[in-house]
Amino acid sequence: MSSESGVKEKKLTLSQLVWLATGQVVGAGVVTIVGAAIAVTGYSALFAYSAAVLMGLFRILPQLFFFSTEVVPGGVYGMVTRTCGKQYGGMVTISSLINWIARGTAVISIANYLYAMFPGGNRIAMGLAVWAFLTIANLFGVDVMAKIQSFATPCLLICLMSFSVLCCFHVQPGYLDFSSPEMFTNGLSGWLSAVVLLNYSTVGHALVANFAPRAEDPKKNIPKAILITTLIILVLYTMVGFACGAVLPLEVTAGGTMTDTARYLLPTFLYYVFMFGGPIFALLTTMNSGIMNSAMPVLAGVKEGWLPKFLVKQNKYGAYWVAIVIIFVIGSLPLCLVGRFPPSPTPP
Repeated sequence: MSSESGVKEKKLTLSQLVWLATGQVVGAGVVTIVGAAIAVTGYSALFAYSAAVLMGLFRILPQLFFFSTEVVPGGVYGMVTRTCGKQYGGMVTISSLINWIARGTAVISIANYLYAMFPGGNRIAMGLAVWAFLTIANLFGVDVMAKIQSFATPCLLICLMSFSVLCCFHVQPGYLDFSSPEMFTNGLSGWLSAVVLLNYSTVGHALVANFAPRAEDPKKNIPKAILITTLIILVLYTMVGFACGAVLPLEVTAGGTMTDTARYLLPTFLYYVFMFGGPIFALLTTMNSGIMNSAMPVLAGVKEGWLPKFLVKQNKYGAYWVAIVIIFVIGSLPLCLVGRFPPSPTPP
C-alpha cells in the first residue's frame, strides 16, 4: 500500500496493533487513580477495577462491531459519518481538533515525574525532550512509531506485573477479609462509585480502530486487537488494584498512589527502575500512539473539506508532518506556561 506521498507503507500486524492499543489505554493514571477508588470503597477497589474493565468493554462494543464490518478513515470520524451522515463530520473534526489540547496534560505529567526523580534538572527541558523525541519518531512514519510501541509497551507490562507479584509476598493480615469494615467501606454505592471512577481508564484501546486503513486484514485484526487488549488490562488492572491496597494500611493507600507502595517496598535503585518502567513508560506509550490517534479524525475531516488542506501534507516517510508539528506545539505550550510556577515535589 502506498501513501499519498508515494511512500510504500507496511501494514501493521496484529501484534503491533495490540501493543498500540495496550500502550494507548494504559496511562499513568492507572498508577495513581486506584488510591481514589480505595478512598470510596476500601480494599474492594481490587474487584471494582475488574468490573470497570468489563463495563468498558460493553461501552466500546458498538465500535468493535462497526469496525469488524467497515474499514473507514479517521476512526470515530468515519463511524459517525457512515452511520449518521456526512453533515456530522464537521462536528467530529472540530471536537477532535480541540482534543489536541489534551496532549499538553501528558507532557506536563511526564515532566513532573522526571522532576520528582531528578529534582536538580530542568523540568521544562526534560518534558520537552521526551515530547520532541516522540514527535520526531512519528515524523518518520507509523512504522517507526509502532516499533517504539512494540518495545515500550511490553516493558511497561512486565514492570507493573512484576511489581504486583512482589506485593504478593508482603500482603498485610486481613487484606481480603470480606467481613472487615475496610472492605466495601461505603457499601454497594461506594463500590459502584469506584467502578465508574475507574472506568475512564478502560476504553482507550478502542482508538486503535483509527489505524484500520494501515492494518493487515483490519476487519478481523482490529476487533481481535481490542479484545486481546481487554484481556490484558483485565489481568493488569486487577493486579494493580491488588498491589495498591495489599501492602500498606488503608489510611495510607486511600487517596494515595502505587508509587507510595513502591517507595515503601523497593530500594532506591529498583524504585527508580519502577518509576521508569511504570508511570513514565505508561505516559510515553500513551503519548507515542496518541499523536496519530489524535490526528486521524481531524485529517479525515480535512480530506472531506472541513478544514484547510495544508493539514494533510505528508513528508517522504508518509507522515502528516504539518499536523504532527502543530500537535507538538500545542502539547508544548501548557508546560512552557506552567513552568514559571514552582513544580510539585512529588509525582501527580
